[in-house]
Amino acid sequence: MTRHVAVRLADGWQARADPAWLGAWRPERFDLGDGTTEIVTMGEGRPLLLVPPLPGYKEAWLALAPRLARTFRVITFDLRTRFAGRPSWNTLLADLERVADAFAPGPAIVLGHSLGGALAQRRALARPDRVAALVLSSAFARVAGTRGHWRKRYVEQARVLIGQRWLPEPIAARVARRDAARGAWVYDAACDERILAFMRHAIRRTPIAVARRAVALAFTHDLGADLPRIAAPTLVVVGERETAWARSASGDLAARISGATLRVSPGVAHLHPLSAPGWLAETVTSWLGALHAPGVGGTVPGCAAR
Repeated sequence: MTRHVAVRLADGWQARADPAWLGAWRPERFDLGDGTTEIVTMGEGRPLLLVPPLPGYKEAWLALAPRLARTFRVITFDLRTRFAGRPSWNTLLADLERVADAFAPGPAIVLGHSLGGALAQRRALARPDRVAALVLSSAFARVAGTRGHWRKRYVEQARVLIGQRWLPEPIAARVARRDAARGAWVYDAACDERILAFMRHAIRRTPIAVARRAVALAFTHDLGADLPRIAAPTLVVVGERETAWARSASGDLAARISGATLRVSPGVAHLHPLSAPGWLAETVTSWLGALHAPGVGGTVPGCAAR
C-alpha cells in the first residue's frame, strides 16, 4: 500500500466540531506520486483551491469551506510532511500542481491562509496561467524578526501552547476561554467553545517535529522582490486583532502586489477563517463577483460568482 506522506489530524476532532461543518466533509485518499494525502471537494461552480496553514491540516477550512461551496467548487487537501530530503517549497508546489491538475485543470481561484498563503504566492508566480485570482489571508512576504513583538511570539505563544497541550482537559478549557476573551496568541473573543476544543485537539495531537519543520520552512519564505510579478487579481485579508507584525505584513503584501485590495476582518485575530467564516466567505465572494462586474477590469477567467 502506498504510504501516506501528508499531515493527518488525528480522529476525535469530529465530536468537537460544529455539525454544520461536517455535512459535505468527506475526505478521500489522493495519490501525490510518491505517497498519498487526503483531499476534500464540495460544491459546484468555479474551482477554488484552499491551501491550509501550518502545520497543513485541511480541517483549518472546516468552517469556511461549506460557505464558499454555496458558490464555488471547493478543493482542499493536507500538506505534505514527509519529504525525500529536506522540506522543500518546490515539493509542496509540485503537490499543489498535481491536485490542481486533477481537480481544477483550468484557471482556478487560490486562497491560502498564513503558511498556505506563502504557497499560494508561489503558485501565482510559477503558474500565472492557472491562477485566475489570488486571496492571501493573514499571509506574509517573509517572516520578519521579533523586534516589537517578541513577547507575543516567544512568551505568550509558548505559554498558550504548553498549557493547551499538557494541562488536564478541564483546566485547559477554562484557560482557553480566558485567553480567547483577552485575545491571547491567535485567539479572539469570537472563538467559541467548539473552536477552542477543536484547536486544543489539534495542539495536543500534532507531533512536535511536524510543527517544528513547518515553522522552519516558513522562515525560508522570502518573495518580497518577486511579488510585483504577480499578475492575478489579489485580495489580501487580515484580522483586525492580529499582531502588529501580521497587520504590517499584510499591508506590505498589498503594497507590493500591483492592484491588490486589502480588507480587514473586524474584531477577530489569526483564526478568523474559523471565528469569522461568514464575513470571510462574503468578502471573498463579493470581491470575486466585482471582478466580473461590467466596467471593472473586464472578464477574469474562473472568477464568476454565481
